[in-house]
Amino acid sequence: MVWLNLILLNLLWFASVLGAANGLLWPAAWCLVLLLAALFIYQDMTTKDLKIIVFSLIFGALLDGFMYHSGWLTYASPYFAVMPLPPIWILFLWVGFAASITTGMRWMIEKPVLGACFMAVGAPLSYVSAAKLGAVVINQFPQTMLLIGSAWVIYFLLVRMLVLSGRQERIRNNVVVQ
Repeated sequence: MVWLNLILLNLLWFASVLGAANGLLWPAAWCLVLLLAALFIYQDMTTKDLKIIVFSLIFGALLDGFMYHSGWLTYASPYFAVMPLPPIWILFLWVGFAASITTGMRWMIEKPVLGACFMAVGAPLSYVSAAKLGAVVINQFPQTMLLIGSAWVIYFLLVRMLVLSGRQERIRNNVVVQ
């Protein structure tokens, strides 16, 4: 399931970025549905997973919404944005990433220093790659990269606390089971 999850997450990233660069939302939407369906079918989703997804969606909306509306980022497909949110394809990426944390990204939770370093470097590089593919323009480059790297390290530490906290209740057939 780990490899399938990582493949689908990368597919979602490419569909979102290339779709945004070309004014298309449907490829990202379908990839997100495919990723979430695979996770529901092949993994026992827990209430903790749902909390991580909701937290990540809020965090991502605030972070990317701030960078978008402050002019630090300019998106190629802003018409997919509803004020004060960033474009929906960015939110699809946050949901997909969050849904992958307890499967494909589990190694980061187990190795927090490595995970934090990965976030500090990997997140800014993801935005730079999206810029190279035409989905976003990064304005005020050094400050934006510093903000993205720092915010993603904070996000990682908060999500790690969520993953490691309390008990997990499994969701089977739309019913919470303890």
